Amino acid sequence: MGVSLPAAYTAEFCEPEGYLDFASTGPPSRRVRSEVDGVLGAVANPAGGVEPQVRRRYQDALAGLARLMEVPVDCVVPVPTTSAGLFQVAFGLLGAGGNVVLPAHEFPANVYPWLRAAGVGGPEARLVEIPDGRVTPERIGTAVDAGTRAVAVSLVDYLTGFRVDLDGMRRAAGEALLVVDAIQGLGAVHRGLGPADVMVAGGQKWMRAGWGSGVMALSDRALERLAPTLTGWQGVEGSMDFERPAPHPASSGADRFQEGTPPIIGAVQMAAAVSVMEMAGVDTISTIVAERVAGLEEVALRRRAEIFTPWRIPAERAGILSMRLPGEDPARTWARLAAAGLVVSRRGPWIRLSPHATTGPESVAMLGDAL
Repeated sequence: MGVSLPAAYTAEFCEPEGYLDFASTGPPSRRVRSEVDGVLGAVANPAGGVEPQVRRRYQDALAGLARLMEVPVDCVVPVPTTSAGLFQVAFGLLGAGGNVVLPAHEFPANVYPWLRAAGVGGPEARLVEIPDGRVTPERIGTAVDAGTRAVAVSLVDYLTGFRVDLDGMRRAAGEALLVVDAIQGLGAVHRGLGPADVMVAGGQKWMRAGWGSGVMALSDRALERLAPTLTGWQGVEGSMDFERPAPHPASSGADRFQEGTPPIIGAVQMAAAVSVMEMAGVDTISTIVAERVAGLEEVALRRRAEIFTPWRIPAERAGILSMRLPGEDPARTWARLAAAGLVVSRRGPWIRLSPHATTGPESVAMLGDAL
């Protein structure tokens, strides 16, 4: 008997058949929407004041984020976007010298922070060309040297669905920090900081938490090495002590990476998404995502599509499949799929398909008919 999802989990979602674009946006659950309504309702009708009610919800949300990332609460901080977290890390290395190693084809969110930081005195951004998309520890390791301050990779590649070997990447990074953009895998094929020093992910894709939500987890080593360059007024000790002039000492935990008021609603969204994910469990979700991707691949290959395949073993795959039809403009392919009710993304010459665990077999059949 195959793995199945609990009914309570599937009841949380209502995306239409043919929706195959979770690598872009994951329609949020009913619980996420309800929790956001609850927070805004407390603000709209503040019985006894806004701050106590919202603060309680925020603290509860932090506990949920800590469960997701499998770290203590003081090692996790909500972020509004993946980029916001990566900018904190990149600018936390200003003045450290040396270099940061990352694949040249990374999604821009994991490139711009390093380039911007390098432009104002941060480590050199050392881009490694990997034409076939196989981001292996061996290839990244060739660019790591004694001056490397960080290795920055995506957990799952946004185009190919290639999933990196985090344990191997940890070894390749050596003494450098291992920084992971996990937005294309967190909640669908992975949970927890694991061997990384920093893991950051927006919640609007596979976590299905909606825009403006995200999480960053840090190891003790990262907290020791990253300067609080962009720390704002709520990332310091005694933030409400207005009689003592700024600057106050930075907080000792991950909350030092707050530029200002925390993204309270985003934290609540993300924590609600965590609780929904926990109904099924990442292992179950990951298994079903793999089945759906395999079904899409089988249909595409029957229609003679070319698949971007950097993986060699199942452990190197996640929930993304990129294909193209020989002899047909990808814009034409995308338009035909859209006309058939399929929601997919076009990324350069490729059509990107990305199902979730709630994607039904009807969506796979729709793809076959459309192709």
